[in-house]
Amino acid sequence: MPRRHCIRVGLGVRRPSTAWGVHRAGQRVSRALIDTHCHLALLEERGLLQRALEGADAAGLEAIVTIGVNLEDSERNCRIAETHPRVWFSVGWDPQQPRPPDEAELRELATLLRHPRAVAVGEVGLDLFFRAGYHETPLDVQRRSLMRMLELAVSEEKPVLIHDREAHDEIIDALTAVSGVRGVMHCFTGDASHAARCVALGFVISFSGIVTFPRADAIQDAARGVAGDMYVVETDAPFLAPVPHRGTVNLPERVADTVSALARLRRVADDAVRSDTTNTARRILALQHAVADSRS
Repeated sequence: MPRRHCIRVGLGVRRPSTAWGVHRAGQRVSRALIDTHCHLALLEERGLLQRALEGADAAGLEAIVTIGVNLEDSERNCRIAETHPRVWFSVGWDPQQPRPPDEAELRELATLLRHPRAVAVGEVGLDLFFRAGYHETPLDVQRRSLMRMLELAVSEEKPVLIHDREAHDEIIDALTAVSGVRGVMHCFTGDASHAARCVALGFVISFSGIVTFPRADAIQDAARGVAGDMYVVETDAPFLAPVPHRGTVNLPERVADTVSALARLRRVADDAVRSDTTNTARRILALQHAVADSRS
């Protein structure tokens, strides 16, 4: 039986609900803040989707990008994005998948990428943190998956969201091998030198709650040095809650804590980091429509 994509062929795309973004007593919230990477489908599984969206609204988020890790998950995130005006989604095949996407799946992924609320391919990448219960997908399988998804991103003219866990050199090799690829280094865990290599390839650096952790010295050093137009912020919710929420279920609103930590590291005001990261996210993910939604 064919999969039911969230694209309604012949009927157009469902108009997003206006429920998220309505403020009591005409309250107006500044929206210079974007969570470039979270997993709303996982929050939905935990019964926390509405709580997450309401908290994001109260915190003044302009946009949220919810991330797919395989075809089914990407479809779920597409359906969420269709019904919320400041939610966008990506189409991914993460390194924990046990095999590369086959040709039929690649065609379905490509169809999803043509949805008007799809902004990126991802997450995709390499993960060398092999642990029982986490994942055990061999590196050669991960590489084949990554290369197929990078080629898809180039053919569909979409940025990629790169998952890189303990695979810095291998990721650089893969990105160098594919002409025209661009995007975001999701949940950056490298040092300043690795950040410079990524930026040289045209990738922006995404800082998560990890940058707030007390022993994240190398990541914090990278955060101090990256150019103002080459970094963004994310939560990776429900994972990686920043200090002072570490150990709890993460939510998109907590991207503001990461912004504050980056402002302290860079010795600037929070508003400067909000401006840097929002402008960069708008540019790299082509989120101009999200800006229009936030002003409506």
